[in-house]
Amino acid sequence: NEALLITPVESAFAPDNPTAAPLDDIIESHTVTFDTPDGTTITAELYGSGDTAVIFSVMGNCKPGWREFAQLTATQGLTALTYQWRGCGESGSVDEDEIQKFVDDLRGAISFMREQGAKKIILVGASLGGCASAKLVVESNADGLVVIASPPEISQWGFEIDAADINANIPKLFITAENDDTVPASATRELFDLAAEPKEWQTYPGIAHGTDLFEGENGDEMQQRILGFILAIAKP
Repeated sequence: NEALLITPVESAFAPDNPTAAPLDDIIESHTVTFDTPDGTTITAELYGSGDTAVIFSVMGNCKPGWREFAQLTATQGLTALTYQWRGCGESGSVDEDEIQKFVDDLRGAISFMREQGAKKIILVGASLGGCASAKLVVESNADGLVVIASPPEISQWGFEIDAADINANIPKLFITAENDDTVPASATRELFDLAAEPKEWQTYPGIAHGTDLFEGENGDEMQQRILGFILAIAKP
């Protein structure tokens, strides 16, 4: 994952049958910065181009689990942005106070993509990233939502997602492992139940949490499930 790459090739996926794209003629992603509403500057990785932007928000452990998927998304004529929270340290450490401002970090990412000309915004997040994404669905006027293994609240931080936050008539996809060892599947199901229709529920076997699911035996299947969902919104 050291190289941040995208592939400038014609579409190798179709919404009804996405398959992996070749990675021959690769180019580097762009490093960009954006400001949050409270004035913090975040460094992000921008892939591809297009007037549909998919914003990938990472887990609370700061693991950059979306890079490969963002790269694949960009091959489809979409813009993909992924970033880490302000509380993420270079050595993998997490500042527990700073990371609690995670919703503002995503607000900054959304504003940045709007300023870049994005006409559609699809929010995709795992664990803490899914919490932020779900929280901002209505506020950001998003066009689609993908949540992986996220609870409806983080009580120790005083954070809670209300039904009004995700009461939007847009496609929503919720995914989790049946025996997730960090956020119980029942908690993600509670968030799913809060969301307005249309919405879809998907589980996979195992205990992997969030983007760690990509590394398991069902990783390829999940990748295609999410990509097909995104493309159906971006290119209906």
